[in-house]
Amino acid sequence: MMSDLKKRVSAGHLQRHHRYDFHMLVCVNQGRCRPMVDFSQIECRTGSVVSVRPAQVHRFDAESRWDGWILLFRPQLLNSGSGGAHFAVDLVETLPTHLVLQGQTWSLVGDALARMLADCRLDTPRPLLHQLLQSQLVAIVTRLHVFLHGQPRSADGPQRVSEHFRTFRSLVDAHFHEWHHVARYAHAMACSERTLARACLDAAGVGPKAFIAGRVTLEAKRLLAHTELPVGAVGARVGFDQATNFVKFFRGAEGCTPGAFRRRQVDVAGREMA
Repeated sequence: MMSDLKKRVSAGHLQRHHRYDFHMLVCVNQGRCRPMVDFSQIECRTGSVVSVRPAQVHRFDAESRWDGWILLFRPQLLNSGSGGAHFAVDLVETLPTHLVLQGQTWSLVGDALARMLADCRLDTPRPLLHQLLQSQLVAIVTRLHVFLHGQPRSADGPQRVSEHFRTFRSLVDAHFHEWHHVARYAHAMACSERTLARACLDAAGVGPKAFIAGRVTLEAKRLLAHTELPVGAVGARVGFDQATNFVKFFRGAEGCTPGAFRRRQVDVAGREMA
């Protein structure tokens, strides 16, 4: 629970930018808060579920009066080696960053989280406990998707994602720091640039060139906020040989220099702690 975490960790630590190598689900069951995920603040209230994926940058709202469940798990928990593992991983990866549960779904998810916490303390062989917790986690995430499926889909909401776009997005995550040209991705996918452009526009609302640039910018912002790497080193991490070229690219994308962006993130965290 968030209330337990606040007793163990200082508010200053919670208010910092964190980048995890595991998944996190935050389920607000009391009050309101405004956490940040990848530099977007989220207005949360009772029933809100926030999904944070590995490598995303996250900051808790440590000052608002709220409480909720915090579920942490590594991707390996879902990798059982069975055919269903791929389905389970896909369910987690495709959760939206924020959804608000209502009625029976919220009650069932809360009860399931309480059951998981109790079962973590069971004195039973580790393989059995692993299997039990895995099945409970999959059940919770599946229920979240069932809830989503029952919600009306708005015209400007997320659209159905094609296999072409899924592949493209995975390739961008793996190679954005070295592949900056659309043709390289189209070649790796054995499809035309036109097919890739159509799939990207349908799923993300932008063309593949803008999508790649956005991913480069996001990684740079994550590194600037979460690390103390020099600006030139951040640029090198995202594929720029020259710091001047990186600064020019970043300014074009964000309207400020990398150094100014970093200072702004520090200032925001400081103001929220004041």
